[in-house]
Amino acid sequence: MKPTSPLLQMTMALVALCTMLVMLADLLFGVFPNPAESQLKLRKQVGEALAVQVATLLRNGDAASLQQTLDDVAQRSPSVRSLGLRRADGVLLMQAGNHGAVWKPLSDGASTEDEIDVPMQADGKRWGSFEIAFKAETRPGWLRWLTEPLVVTMLFMSVAGVAVFSLYMRRALQHLDPASVIPDRVQGAFDAMGEGVVVLDTRGRLLLANKTFRTLNAQSTQIKTGQALSAQAWIVEGLGGNTAQHPWMRAMSERRAISGQTVEATDAAGLAQQLVVNSVPITDAGSKVRGCLATFSDVSQLHRANVALRKAMTELSTSQQQVQRQNAELKRLATRDPLTGCLNRRAFTESYEHLFAGAQATAMPLSCIVLDIDFFKKVNDNHGHSVGDRVIQEVARNLTEASRAADLVCRYGGEEFCVVLPGVDTRDARAYAERVRARIERACGPAIREVPDMVVTVSIGVATLTPQVTTTLELIDRADQSLYRAKRDGRNRVEAYAEPAPMPESAAA
Repeated sequence: MKPTSPLLQMTMALVALCTMLVMLADLLFGVFPNPAESQLKLRKQVGEALAVQVATLLRNGDAASLQQTLDDVAQRSPSVRSLGLRRADGVLLMQAGNHGAVWKPLSDGASTEDEIDVPMQADGKRWGSFEIAFKAETRPGWLRWLTEPLVVTMLFMSVAGVAVFSLYMRRALQHLDPASVIPDRVQGAFDAMGEGVVVLDTRGRLLLANKTFRTLNAQSTQIKTGQALSAQAWIVEGLGGNTAQHPWMRAMSERRAISGQTVEATDAAGLAQQLVVNSVPITDAGSKVRGCLATFSDVSQLHRANVALRKAMTELSTSQQQVQRQNAELKRLATRDPLTGCLNRRAFTESYEHLFAGAQATAMPLSCIVLDIDFFKKVNDNHGHSVGDRVIQEVARNLTEASRAADLVCRYGGEEFCVVLPGVDTRDARAYAERVRARIERACGPAIREVPDMVVTVSIGVATLTPQVTTTLELIDRADQSLYRAKRDGRNRVEAYAEPAPMPESAAA
């Protein structure tokens, strides 16, 4: 609903005030008489005047002139229905206008607006009465009410007052407009400001606004001097309907500057608009708050740039994460065997050399095992290479699950695996190898559902770093030698490398 303009509000208030004063004057001093009472009084006066004339004619005994007078009055007076001369005993002596049928006896003898009864005296006694019956009022009650003097006066003041007072108030407001008394150089300085600036009174009504504020929002162009800033739809949209919490009202109530409050509105193009509002109270020499100065800064472009930047940063972060995932996948593909997921020879060699160098420098135990699937050629020959690949995958899975995160598990050849165990001596390495062998024998065969009752076993060779071992290949070679011995001695077993006993000096000689 569009708010009523201040000019119309003040005009209606003045009209209401004037009509109230007229009603009060009538109530106290009776300026406007009651039409019914005035009419009754006038008719009584007419009746008494005619009664005097009738009495004179009666005393003269001129009955013909009396009757003629009654007939003339009935014919020439549109409001008179009938007239009659009645004796005290109730006998109707003369009449005009069928008075006997029209006249209704008065209940208490008092005259009414439609029937006037004038007593006539003779020799100090009541002789009779002169009666006049008037035509009853036929107009509707509302029409009679509208024609009463008080109502006519109030209607006239209401219609004429709106026109007169509105013209007067418009001229008065033009003289009282703050903008009209501000020098051009001051107004020009206000209009040159890049921020929207408004000056408000203590009730938050607009006193002054610069051009920037007028063009700030599609709705800000419509606000007029004297209207409440907090009542504007775009302000309510951005700050809510609680007027007391609007920054300019808080600045005046708390007597301090309120800075940096954001208003979210909608501009003429339908885009979101962000405005930053700063408010400071205006005080007089006695520190009494007289109003407030508020500034509106449009930061919509900066806000949109920040939103675009945040979106770009999010997209960049997403791209970086995707690149990292792809790099991780590439690294996995570059370092892992595609069939088993174990380290390939290249990645294994690089990590193994670091562990080997560290173990030599710190004298930390380092063990290596080499594992080979028993009779693997028969699996390929009897069941095909697809079953052979499944056997390799199951062996690799059990081997990986049995190993630690720090261990290096590598597919060293077709059906051969190599595991490096940092920090593990010969005894623990042999125990680890025995657990792996037993696990593979127990779990791998049943996992190959393509071949019922299949048995998969492995032979394992174990070797541990000693001062005599100087290269990585030498440690793997010792584990490989132990693997061959395990195969030679029956397969499905673990063999650890043992240093050859030194030859006796005599034998050497």
